[in-house]
Amino acid sequence: MIVVDANILVYSLIEGDYSPLVRKLRERDMDWRTTALCLHEILNVLATYQRRGVLTLAQCKKLLEHAERFMKVAQCEVKMDAALAVAAKYAITGYDAQYVVLALSLNAPLITEDRKLREAVPGVAFSMQEFLAQ
Repeated sequence: MIVVDANILVYSLIEGDYSPLVRKLRERDMDWRTTALCLHEILNVLATYQRRGVLTLAQCKKLLEHAERFMKVAQCEVKMDAALAVAAKYAITGYDAQYVVLALSLNAPLITEDRKLREAVPGVAFSMQEFLAQ
């Protein structure tokens, strides 16, 4: 089991530079978990891509449907007071803290391409390449 942030899920939905790594990540561990926040972040990414003309509204709707199906299986609750404590302890955002709390509570690695987050919580957060190299 691994915890993934919104960017990893976006990389799994939209073909791009990270797609080969995401496929390897899926092969290595198919049990992905995430926070409720993840869907909100994905919605924001899709809205931005649509606004910039990267994707059509129809494409975004289809991708959002895929994300919603994933969330039905993968979404886990996070205690906000725990997220606040983690945010304070590691000087990270409340958003990032939710992913960290989930990873800690599940005793699972957090997979993220956010370098600053990985540096803030070493041993908890890993890039896809770092995780795959283990």
